[in-house]
Amino acid sequence: MPYLLSLLPILTLVLLSLTKGVKTAVWVGWGLTTLLFFYWGADPAQYLGALGVSLLTTLNILMIVLGAIFLYNIMFHTGMIAQMGHSLDTLHPSKEVLFFVLALGLTAFFEGVAGFGTPGAIVPLILMTLGFGAVLSVSVVLLFDGLAALFGAVGTPVLVGLQVPLGLSAGQVQTISLTAALLMAVAGLLVLWLVFGMMARAQGPLAHKKLVLLLYAFFAVPFCLFAWLASELATVLGALSMLALSVLYLGRGRGKVALRPWLPYALLALLLLLPKLFAPLGNWIGWELAFPDMFGTSIRGAIKPLQSPLLPFVAVGLGVAYVKKIPSLHLRGPLQKAVNVFVVLFPSVAIAQLMIFSGVTQPSMVSYIAVMMSALGQAYVVVAPFIGVVGAFITGSTTISNVVFGASQLETALALQLAPTTILALQLAGAAMGNAICLFNIIAAASVADIKNYREVLARNMLPTLLAALLIGILGLLLLSAF
Repeated sequence: MPYLLSLLPILTLVLLSLTKGVKTAVWVGWGLTTLLFFYWGADPAQYLGALGVSLLTTLNILMIVLGAIFLYNIMFHTGMIAQMGHSLDTLHPSKEVLFFVLALGLTAFFEGVAGFGTPGAIVPLILMTLGFGAVLSVSVVLLFDGLAALFGAVGTPVLVGLQVPLGLSAGQVQTISLTAALLMAVAGLLVLWLVFGMMARAQGPLAHKKLVLLLYAFFAVPFCLFAWLASELATVLGALSMLALSVLYLGRGRGKVALRPWLPYALLALLLLLPKLFAPLGNWIGWELAFPDMFGTSIRGAIKPLQSPLLPFVAVGLGVAYVKKIPSLHLRGPLQKAVNVFVVLFPSVAIAQLMIFSGVTQPSMVSYIAVMMSALGQAYVVVAPFIGVVGAFITGSTTISNVVFGASQLETALALQLAPTTILALQLAGAAMGNAICLFNIIAAASVADIKNYREVLARNMLPTLLAALLIGILGLLLLSAF
């Protein structure tokens, strides 16, 4: 009986998300998980402790959301976002080549500095100005966002989604990040080939496939390198590397590229990188506000407020506002976005934490799920990325998918005596690819592009997403067999 009951929160999230909407699903799921939590034998103090950890985790994510949207709003209202989109117009005479430079480079860039669906709200409109269809533009951007969402906005999916809730060491995070990036780089080739087919059906045969593959390498190689060196900056630095190399390679003898609108985000990347380059600064901002033994239990919660990207985001945003002398900081949008995210995020995180901390008088719900999954044996490795995909599809977030399913993936890896870092890398890669089909992203991007039939985008992206997840799983199985 406990085995079936432990699945109820997840099954509730899946079914209600598809039938009643995500907001309804997470709140009903929280209520159901609360009942199960006490059925499992946990006490009120343990419940409050789990909610305390959930609140700290949610606050950590909200600070990133608030900072990212604040800077984006300032940039948008000064016209710099539009300038960024048109800064590469003279780079190459072929619209096909420009399409891939912008679709991959800008999608990865905005995912790396803002995340939370931002690329889908910006990049498709820029691609449409080149003459490409709305459905094609949205579909391709969301597929590329699935690749870039591996590290999301300044590493949130890894740092907040895996490291903090699972108590992973810096070395484990580094291994997970590199493994996931390498798996995703290979899966990206499959996604790119499928995008070629989508474009050929919509626009006719492509004439520059080899050049596009080179442009992809301009992104994939730095992406993997930075995943090892500084995973929280891998996406944004991979995007900047790709755009810079593309400009150098394609721009020979052509018009100049306007770099000025890119300066604020380049400064942001530098500020985020400084703690990595200057150890004393990294130690100083690593100050931790800890709450040991919350509510008299063994549950520990902590947050590192100075380590949040909120301060760099705000500093750059205020700098742009001062230089451009805009009359308003446009705070209403970021604050409203933060409230909207909280309404869905907190109950989602609470469900995961309650499942994790339910093990007081018997094994936790997560432990029961792990035992069931371990019955799959080695075949579980192929299934692991699909669990991540389902999590992102349900919650609309790589980070929350990791929070909800990371613990059960880890428990299953330990039960099957599989390398935990590899299994968590499969979870991370699958959760990232799930962004291509999650309803949040599709609805947001399609609405901006004035697409009425959301299912058309979902139908186009479903097969590439599932095939990519299958390839990632097979590669993971080969990796574990080899080592």
